[in-house]
Amino acid sequence: VSYFEWVQDLQNFFWTEEEINTKLRDILIRAFHEVLAMSRKEKLGMRLAALMIGIRRVEKAMLWRGLYA
Repeated sequence: VSYFEWVQDLQNFFWTEEEINTKLRDILIRAFHEVLAMSRKEKLGMRLAALMIGIRRVEKAMLWRGLYA
């Protein structure tokens, strides 16, 4: 929720509590399904699948920025 507060302040937006809750719920549901899919694909627990996704995101960002490439 603090991310949404930061965005509102930065860009002069105003969202209702319901809009913030909807945005947060959408993000959490998407993340859950992404982790579940990785867990099933790699036959891993959800915790390890989430860690793999996080590491891949960091790797992608580092390559995009040209770090360690």
